[in-house]
Amino acid sequence: MPGQPGAREPEALQAPAPLQAYDASTVLAAFTPAFQFNDALPDVCLITADNLPFYTHRQVLQFASTNTFGGLLANHDESINVSESYTVLPIVLHIIYGLSCLHLSPSLDTVDLAVDALVKYGVPVSKFAAPNSPLYQLIISHAPYRPIDTYALAAHHGLEPLAVDVSAHLLSYDTSNLTDELSLKMGPVYIKRLFSLHLTRRAALKDIVMKPPALHHPNLACGTGEQRQLTQAWALAAAEMAWDVRPSTSTYMLQSVFEKAGRDITCGECRVMLEQRIQEAIDEWSAVRRTI
Repeated sequence: MPGQPGAREPEALQAPAPLQAYDASTVLAAFTPAFQFNDALPDVCLITADNLPFYTHRQVLQFASTNTFGGLLANHDESINVSESYTVLPIVLHIIYGLSCLHLSPSLDTVDLAVDALVKYGVPVSKFAAPNSPLYQLIISHAPYRPIDTYALAAHHGLEPLAVDVSAHLLSYDTSNLTDELSLKMGPVYIKRLFSLHLTRRAALKDIVMKPPALHHPNLACGTGEQRQLTQAWALAAAEMAWDVRPSTSTYMLQSVFEKAGRDITCGECRVMLEQRIQEAIDEWSAVRRTI
C-alpha cells in the first residue's frame, strides 16, 4: 500500500508513459489473463456491467487509488464486479496503467464517464491528466470538435493546464449560447475566466485599431491636409472592426481590412506609414493572450 516502508511504486505510475501506438488486436486483447506488467501476471479480474472481464494487477490499482479503488479491493477478491460498461472501463484502466487510449476513439461523453469513474475509484485525476499524459492527450483531442464541452470537463475537475489549452479553441464561441447545465458543470471561476478572455481580447483589439498611423513630414506633394486621406481611411476601417469586434479575429483579417482601406492612397510616404502601422497592429494583436 502507498506509504508503507519498502513499498515500491510500479514504474508506469511514477510518471505517465509516453504516447504510444498500439495495434488494434493488441488493444482488444490488452487486459487478458496473459497481460504482464512489471513482469507480473494479473491477479484481479474486473467484470464490467455488460459481463466482460478485464484482468488487472491489484498493486497497480492500489497505488493509483486513494480509497482502495472505491473499496473494491478491501476484501482481496480475485473477481470484482464494477458498474462501468466495456466502453468506459478500458479507458479507466489505460489511464491508470499510463497507456495511450487514443486508438480506442471514445466519444467525449464516454471520456467524461471515464473521468468520473477515475474520481469514484480514488484516482487523482489532476496527476494523471498532467500535460502530455495519456489522459491529457485523450481529452485535448476533442477540443477542436467540441470545445465548450471539453472546456467544461476540464473545468469541472479543476484540470488547469487542460482548461487553459482548450480555451484557445473557444475564441469564436458565442458565450450567449452557454447553457445552464454547462455553466453549473464548469463553475463560476472558469466561467468568469472564459468571459474575461473574450472581454480582454475585444478591448485589446479596439485599442489597437483605434491608434492611427503616424504622419510623415509634410512635403510639397503631400502636406498636412492631404494626409487626412490616410487618417480618414484608417478611421473608417477601425470603426468597421470596432463595430463587430471579435475575440477570434485573425491577423489576416486585420491586415486585409486596413490594406483595403488604404488602396486609394497615392502618396508613397503615406503608404509606407500605413504599412508600418498595419504591421505594428498585427504584432500587437499577436501578442494578446489567446487563453484563459
